[in-house]
Amino acid sequence: MTQTAELYDATGARLVTGKVLDAPARAAADAGVAELRVLCGNRASVARTAASCLLQPQKGDTVLLACLEDETQVVLAVLFRAGEARFSLPAHSTLECAGSLTLRGADSLDLQSGRSMRLHTEDLDVTAKNCAVRALSVKSIANSVDICCSTLYSFGKSALSVFSSLTQCLGTSRRMVEGEDETRAGSSTLLAEDTVTVMSKNKLTLVEETARTDAKLIQLG
Repeated sequence: MTQTAELYDATGARLVTGKVLDAPARAAADAGVAELRVLCGNRASVARTAASCLLQPQKGDTVLLACLEDETQVVLAVLFRAGEARFSLPAHSTLECAGSLTLRGADSLDLQSGRSMRLHTEDLDVTAKNCAVRALSVKSIANSVDICCSTLYSFGKSALSVFSSLTQCLGTSRRMVEGEDETRAGSSTLLAEDTVTVMSKNKLTLVEETARTDAKLIQLG
């Protein structure tokens, strides 16, 4: 019995370095298109980005490639980068830390979300020298709110406040209403230790049952 032996060359996986010629645009990279052209020696080939390569390769980067057995080239890491760095994570990714996690930017720190952003925490402490909040719609539900402000400016076209109980202690208060002002209450009491002055062009008082004015001196006219 004769057995024929077949001789073949098995190409093993190896690591090489290369330079990125063309990288996908940011929109294509976000959509999952991770193929790019890499120059290794004098040969340009198409490579894919490994899931472990968090730094998104850009044109001109020096990268570390793994050439697999089937001649597929995979970018494992970005070795040298001249410009800014941008991390790229697969869709539905989670960044988890068992202990504490700190994000720090020496200049500025931006958090952006294309659709929605949620923050769940037991305690929230925000300290800022200047704070600007711009929102088309705001809904706030709180059991207890303590606010200490030296100066507060609020500008709004419409505001609706519903309180079961409200107590305000103000040193000085001034209200300026350009249009109509209406107050509805089951009962209302106005107490002033010194003087109450009401100035208006026209005044109309409507009482369904009883109107009473008690004073030591009443001057009309």
